[in-house]
Amino acid sequence: MSFSYNIQNRSKIELLEKRYPDKRALILPLLWLAQKQESYIREDAMQYISEIVELPYMNIYSVATFYTMFRLEKTNKRIIEVCRTLSCELNGSEEIKKHLDDNYSEDFEILEVECMGACSGAPMCTLDGKYIENLTPQMIDEVLNAN
Repeated sequence: MSFSYNIQNRSKIELLEKRYPDKRALILPLLWLAQKQESYIREDAMQYISEIVELPYMNIYSVATFYTMFRLEKTNKRIIEVCRTLSCELNGSEEIKKHLDDNYSEDFEILEVECMGACSGAPMCTLDGKYIENLTPQMIDEVLNAN
């Protein structure tokens, strides 16, 4: 089965194409939509994106593998992304990551990622794509036990 965007994402792509007349600028949003739709980026999705932006597949693959926020493999676990850049690190992201690894790694895939743009709420992570800011180990326990 080859990849195609669902109807909601096709509508979003139509809007993006108007916003970004240079098709190369669509690569990141298209990768993001593909990942959001499938939970990871399939190889045929990258091929499909290369057709949309009229660039070789390798250009799309190189972008997808450069950014840590993109996943190229499917996981059956829920995903927690812990920001590891300066603001979060200075505010305790290493302690948060260790707490997650020690207590939740069997049930969740725990990833370190680059800045997610919420430095005022550092340290922060995402759970299934939702931002959780000003984290403490106790707060993580409360959030994960409630979900």
